[in-house]
Amino acid sequence: MPTPKRPQPEFPLQGFLGAQPNLGGGYSSEYSITIPHPTIFGHWTNVPLLVPGQQGTNALPGPVTDDQVRQAQQFALFLTKAGFQLPAFKTPDEAAFQAAHRHKAFDSMTLDQIQNLIGAGQ
Repeated sequence: MPTPKRPQPEFPLQGFLGAQPNLGGGYSSEYSITIPHPTIFGHWTNVPLLVPGQQGTNALPGPVTDDQVRQAQQFALFLTKAGFQLPAFKTPDEAAFQAAHRHKAFDSMTLDQIQNLIGAGQ
């Protein structure tokens, strides 16, 4: 059975930690990284980096540490156990392309459209 290209249900609009200050000013509620899929061997997925227990978020968007990647991987496994279906891609490049496409799609939508999309996935 194919997996969706986006997480099901969609991640919260405000992210898992809410708005976090960026190193250069401004705020972000989500950064995504591409990791090996936690439950589908040989596939890749995109997961949020701003997750509960994450340290050093005030240094983003700087280099991501190994500890930050581990925390995101552990949270991805938690999400799958909690019933989220993470997208699975055959290559890291395909996953990164889809992550960029997802963010561009959200950037072109109104807040109401995004909230309707997220509500429809629940």
